[in-house]
Amino acid sequence: MQIPLSGIPPKGLELHLEMEPAVLGLEDSGVQFVAPIRVQSRLVVMDRTVYVSGDADAQVRLQCVRCLEAIPFPVRSSFQVNVEPQDSASGKTPGEWHELHRGELDAYGYSGDAIDLSALVREQILLVLPAYPLCRADCRGLCPQCGADRNRLSCRCVAAEAPPPMTQFQERLKKIIQK
Repeated sequence: MQIPLSGIPPKGLELHLEMEPAVLGLEDSGVQFVAPIRVQSRLVVMDRTVYVSGDADAQVRLQCVRCLEAIPFPVRSSFQVNVEPQDSASGKTPGEWHELHRGELDAYGYSGDAIDLSALVREQILLVLPAYPLCRADCRGLCPQCGADRNRLSCRCVAAEAPPPMTQFQERLKKIIQK
């Protein structure tokens, strides 16, 4: 999503877009998008820095990590970032490695006469997704022996009881003391 700097008026530019996940490179993210991603943002240029603020909304379907059930999940991300030029005027060449400072952690870069908001929106969507999605907090998951969904069925499998964690240590200690 290329936005030419010359197309941003002095008062700022309001954008209201609907984007397909493939446009943002999200089709291989392991997340199933149910609808297009809606983006509302405001761009303001001051000097050569573009201040971008906005919201990204999406509806996704995740998979519970315990029972593998499909979970509808609303994604809502609000963001405020600075997009700064990355050229010889900034003293750093594109691709050059340097130590990041606190002010650079929330800054994005652009080169040329346009900024690309695709990477920014993609990152904001991915940051909101849970790393460990659960259908509910007390999900009982699948039985490791027969594969039954414990939320729906009570299987008759007997869970093998593991010995208490210190049992082996205590037995070895007794043998050493007896010698």
